[in-house]
Amino acid sequence: MIFKIRTKILVGMLIIGVVAALPITFISMDSLIRSSKDQAKDFGEKSAYYNSEIINTWLSEKAKILMELKLQLKDIGSDEEVIKLLRMYSGISQDFISIFIGTDDNRMLDAYGWIPDESYNVSERPWFQKAVNKDKYVTTSAYRDVNKQENVIAVASGIDLQEYKGVIAANIYVDYILEIINDIKYGENGFAILLDDTYNIITGPKDAEKLAVFNYIFEASGRKAQGFDKSEAYEIEIDGIDYIAAYSSIEGFDWSLFLVAPLSDFITSAYIMQKQMIQISLGILVIIFMIDYILSSTISSPIETLVNWVSRIAKGDFDTAINIKTQDEIGKLSKELDKMRINLKTIFESLKYESNIISMNSQNLAEHLDETYQGTSRFMSMLSHDIKTPVTLIKGYSKALSMDMVDRDKTKDYIERIQYRSEQIENIVADILDNTYEANDIKVNLKEIKIIDYINMILYNTENYVINQKHQLLEMIDYGGIDLQGIIAIDITKIHRVINNILSNAVKFSKDDTVIELIIKEEDGRVLTCIKDYGIGIKAEEQEKIFNMFYKSDDSKKGYGLGLYINKSIIEAHQGEIFFESVHQQGTISGYYLPIKKIINA
Repeated sequence: MIFKIRTKILVGMLIIGVVAALPITFISMDSLIRSSKDQAKDFGEKSAYYNSEIINTWLSEKAKILMELKLQLKDIGSDEEVIKLLRMYSGISQDFISIFIGTDDNRMLDAYGWIPDESYNVSERPWFQKAVNKDKYVTTSAYRDVNKQENVIAVASGIDLQEYKGVIAANIYVDYILEIINDIKYGENGFAILLDDTYNIITGPKDAEKLAVFNYIFEASGRKAQGFDKSEAYEIEIDGIDYIAAYSSIEGFDWSLFLVAPLSDFITSAYIMQKQMIQISLGILVIIFMIDYILSSTISSPIETLVNWVSRIAKGDFDTAINIKTQDEIGKLSKELDKMRINLKTIFESLKYESNIISMNSQNLAEHLDETYQGTSRFMSMLSHDIKTPVTLIKGYSKALSMDMVDRDKTKDYIERIQYRSEQIENIVADILDNTYEANDIKVNLKEIKIIDYINMILYNTENYVINQKHQLLEMIDYGGIDLQGIIAIDITKIHRVINNILSNAVKFSKDDTVIELIIKEEDGRVLTCIKDYGIGIKAEEQEKIFNMFYKSDDSKKGYGLGLYINKSIIEAHQGEIFFESVHQQGTISGYYLPIKKIINA
């Protein structure tokens, strides 16, 4: 499996982003929650202390009033004056239900004149038991007021009245204190509980579930046995719910204030921030992914384009230009690759061209070899036929002579016939050997002659040949366009042979009494000599083959296919060039160019 560079970059950047973002996010969230918990506990401890001070102040005000009254009562002797003074001080604070004095002789002096029944025992009342013989003020637990039949607490202090031990006390409705407790806010679902010196609840929530939570926390904390410090806060779990509990003692009154709230009240905002941080982290990852995608595309797209172009080049597509317009190493690489593409295209086109040339040459060579083979076969067949006929006659004559079947008068005739046929075979073999040797090893004996002499020589030879072959000769000699005094170097004998071979073909392949033209003119410093006939011509597909050894375009005609091959060899030995044009069924122009060596100005 091959992974693209873009994929690798994306995965790598995402891994880096995740590795960088997630730990920071989780550490930040953990720190945030821890900080929120610490803040909740710190707030709880401070809140408990602050509210306990409020309660302390409130009780101190009540105790101060009571202690001032106590001082006033030292100089008063009658019960009426005492009751009058009690009533006056009861009106000072609206929180007082009543101020009263109970003595150890079971007397009860109430500010508003309440007189208990005979069953009422002063010494058994909680305020008397706690404050008797106490110079300082104390507070009581909640108890049931006999007169008002309400739950109350009392601020009390010991007093000596008319030689009796007693207690002066002011009772206060618990509901008044409950109002103070209910005003304490600790979280959205928190609550406050006020405990006395025996850790009994003075006031608190009426919700049984909240009371159960408090009792569990109180019992689990072990504070009942250890006692309370001045203030403290701690975390505790109940049934999978975390709570913050904070308390503070109310100094001077032996009471304690307890605050309890679910931890979630304080860390909800932290959880909200946690979710926001997660969302921000995911958003950052998305942004990183988008930026990474854009950057990876910027980096990988040119590389992918290069890969595609290289793949095209590998498949032989050299026409598509490589053009990546980036100002970096990839852009520079694309330019160099495009140069390589152009060079490879040139090389491959050259190789393709040369391959085609080789293929064509190979095909032509194969065709040439095949034609040579066929021409050789025809040549051997004709040679065999030409030799076989005289050989057969010689055998016949010889057999007749050996068997004395011939009269003496005819013996001489038979011997002469044998000699004739032998000479015929000898001439055939000699002619073939001479032509083959001459074709393969052309040597010319050049002689410089004037062009006018050359024209006269060709014209004389052509006239005799054409007239003897029953054809008409038309002279097309450009005397005005040729420098007749110019010099050409030729082997006269071989040039005669060339022109005779051309004339032989012209006569052979045209009808009797038709016109044969002799054309001589000068072109580009060379003399062109041509013979034109109006015979059967040569097919276009055969014209390139007629100069091959042993090739014949018409098997019905005589010859061994060596004439034009020898002509070409002779002309090339003269540094000349063969000229040939033919149209099938219209005629043929066959000739040659010879270079002019010197030009003599007359």
